[in-house]
Amino acid sequence: MMLKRTALAVMVLAALPMQAYAADGMFRLDAHVSTLGGGLEIGAPLSERYTARLGFNTFKISANENSSGINYTGDLKLSSVTALVDWRPWSGVTHLTAGVIFNSNKLEMRGTTTAGTYDFNGTTYTSAGGDSVTTAVDFNKVSPYLGIGWSGQPKKQGFSFSTDVGILFQGSPKASVTTAGAWGGADTTQLAADAQNQLNSDLSDFKYYPVISVGVGYTF
Repeated sequence: MMLKRTALAVMVLAALPMQAYAADGMFRLDAHVSTLGGGLEIGAPLSERYTARLGFNTFKISANENSSGINYTGDLKLSSVTALVDWRPWSGVTHLTAGVIFNSNKLEMRGTTTAGTYDFNGTTYTSAGGDSVTTAVDFNKVSPYLGIGWSGQPKKQGFSFSTDVGILFQGSPKASVTTAGAWGGADTTQLAADAQNQLNSDLSDFKYYPVISVGVGYTF
């Protein structure tokens, strides 16, 4: 799947109506950390003012938390491929960026109850303890990106720092919920639907994801 997305990104860049400076051989390899994870990126000038970039990001973290009597364990998995084009309107270090991000980010959580009552989407359910709720949150697989950044001159060899600040238009995240256990004899299918509807409502405002990246690269 990752290879298919990378190939698609390459085709997108190749289809741009600009002639690459292949003869100059000026490519930039960049290592960075960002709110999308850590990653690598390669860039090539398309013209005096335009540069194409192709990269990937990855990161994973696990956490445990107690919320409203439910003990949660979860994994946040960040994985994305970026296909971006920079425009340097003043032919300097400042660039405006547009492109697409192939987004495989995912959040997975499993919650185990203690004895008590729980409210999902306005309906109250009772648990004797040991029941569970499992949640997976996904995002749009292809999302537009707009940003601004600063980096070394694309045709000047050597090391330089880079910074990008932008917005990933990821759309509202989509949650799926399943349940296990007795849940006091309740209709667990309805319980899962109530929990899913509530979570999707809570996530509906997270349509935009801020992207901040800092890196160091070498142009050769």
